[in-house]
Amino acid sequence: MRQVSSFCIRSSTVAITSFFTVIEAFGQVSKVYVPERIEAEAVDQTWTYFLVFGFIVVLAGALYWKYKGNGDVTFAKQSGSSSSERGKGSWEREAVDADKEMEWLRRNKKVVNKRDPKKYAAKLPRTSELLEKKPAPEVELNSGEVLERIQKFQYSQLPIHTFDEIKPSKPYDLLPLSNDGAIMSAIEQVHEEFEEDEEVRELAVRILAAFRTRNSVEALAQSALYDLSSGLRSKAVSILTDFDHESVFEALLLACADPTREVRAAAARGIFRLSFDRADAWTRIMETGDEFRMRHAARAATEANLVRFERLIHEEHGVAYEAFTLVALLLKTSETEQIFEALKNHPDPNVQKALLQVFKVTKEPNALEGLYALLELSDLPDDIREEADALVAEIGLVAA
Repeated sequence: MRQVSSFCIRSSTVAITSFFTVIEAFGQVSKVYVPERIEAEAVDQTWTYFLVFGFIVVLAGALYWKYKGNGDVTFAKQSGSSSSERGKGSWEREAVDADKEMEWLRRNKKVVNKRDPKKYAAKLPRTSELLEKKPAPEVELNSGEVLERIQKFQYSQLPIHTFDEIKPSKPYDLLPLSNDGAIMSAIEQVHEEFEEDEEVRELAVRILAAFRTRNSVEALAQSALYDLSSGLRSKAVSILTDFDHESVFEALLLACADPTREVRAAAARGIFRLSFDRADAWTRIMETGDEFRMRHAARAATEANLVRFERLIHEEHGVAYEAFTLVALLLKTSETEQIFEALKNHPDPNVQKALLQVFKVTKEPNALEGLYALLELSDLPDDIREEADALVAEIGLVAA
């Protein structure tokens, strides 16, 4: 540091000495008259001197900054060994000052909401309690509850959930009547009481197959249900299936309860080959109001294994609605044995809820006895029990 200071002093002395030397030189110049041309040259030299002087000052400053940088590095190296000692002293002094400041703060601070420290400390939890505190138990998912929620969501998305009435059946065009001589003769020969020869009756069936008329359908239906020959009954069922008209549905359905396996198989295949809406066909049977016809149709459907409750929860609207109308027909005719068996033991709760939905829509008084018996079961699921109990109250009010 002393070297830097001495250098600065010497540089300043040299610069000042040079400045005054230049001034003294100008003072010793004799005053001589000089023409105007010479005075102009003297003015130009004055600016030259100023430039030289400025150059000297800039050079001195540059030398000063150069030697200052080297001096700082040297000074840092020399003072490195003693910096730690000076640092310790400064930290000690600062620590003393901090203590004084804290003491002043304690004396001069304003106490707001002053509380009793003993009472306040008593409210705080002890350290041992915090350490011994057990973590909150993790919520374990119950697989049964999860499955139940999934099933409820799936059921709410099914078409059966939207059925709140049985819609009237759509009208259809009747087949024409014919008084053709060949048809009239075939109709007489197809009946067994008029013709005992099986071959003649078979020929008459073939003739009727060529005429798609209302009276030919009636004659073929009689042959499909009552002819003594199972072969002729099966043949008549196949012809009715080929007609594919709404008027043949009931004859095919009753043929499903035929004592011969061949006829039952042909009738079942024929029903599923029909292209018209079978839900309307079930509804038309109910709309007749004829208990005898309805009961025979319901029993035929049961014996032919056409009652499939799983179709109630089908994702397609048409399939689910057909099953819906068929179950409604069973309830209306008191053919409810299969229904209540499914409510007790079916593995899919959605099927059970779908069956109760049919109960809710139809409100058939014939179902009350079965519902009472169902509520007496001890192992009935709670949700099924609640819905059945609500149905008993609702149907009971309607019946009253």
